[in-house]
Amino acid sequence: MEEQLMTTIDVIAEYIDQKPAAAKSSMNDLYQLLLAIMPGAERRISYRMPTFFVDGQPVVYFDAHDGYTGFYPTSAPIKEFESELSQYRHSKGAVHLPWDQPLPAPLLTKMVQSRIASIKAGKAHPQRVTRAAEPMTDEVAQALAAAGLRGQYDARPWYQRNDYLRWIGAAKQPATRARRLAQMLSELRAGDVYMRMAWGPRK
Repeated sequence: MEEQLMTTIDVIAEYIDQKPAAAKSSMNDLYQLLLAIMPGAERRISYRMPTFFVDGQPVVYFDAHDGYTGFYPTSAPIKEFESELSQYRHSKGAVHLPWDQPLPAPLLTKMVQSRIASIKAGKAHPQRVTRAAEPMTDEVAQALAAAGLRGQYDARPWYQRNDYLRWIGAAKQPATRARRLAQMLSELRAGDVYMRMAWGPRK
C-alpha cells in the first residue's frame, strides 16, 4: 500500500510540475498542507484539478491561475468562515490564495476539517457538476482492442473512464502519452487498481 500511495502522490506532483515556475511553490505548499491534514484521503485528478476525496466525496480541489492558487472546498466552509476570509478574494465556492503571500494554514485547516466533518455526518451531498465526456481517440480504442481489454474498460465507473481519457489526452509528448496509455492498460488488466491506487467495485 505504501508504494501505491506514493505513486498516487506522484500523479498530482506530475500535474504540479507541468505548471509555470511561478505557480509551483504555492501549489506545492498547499498540496503538502492538504496531505498533512488528510493523509488517508483519496487523491487524484478530477475536473482537470488535483482533488482530495473522503468517503467518495470531494473535500477540496485546487489549481493555479493568474497570480494565485484557487482553493475550492465547496461552498459550506467558505460561508462558515467568511468573516476570516475578508483579506482574501473569494466567492461562493472559491478562495484566491495569492502567490506572494504565505498560506493561511490554520484557516485552511479549519475549512478542510469542517468539510470532512460534514461528509462524515452525512450532511454533505455529492457535487452535481456537469462534466463533459472525453472522446476516445482511435489510438486508445485500438490499444484496448489489441490488448483485449475493452470489456474491462467499459466495466469501470464512468468517472474513471473519463479521467483516463482526459489524462492520456492531456500529455503533450508522444512518449508521455504512450506511458500513460500503458499504465491504463496495466491497471485494467490488474482489475483492482486505478491511477496506481488500490480500488475495487462497490459490492
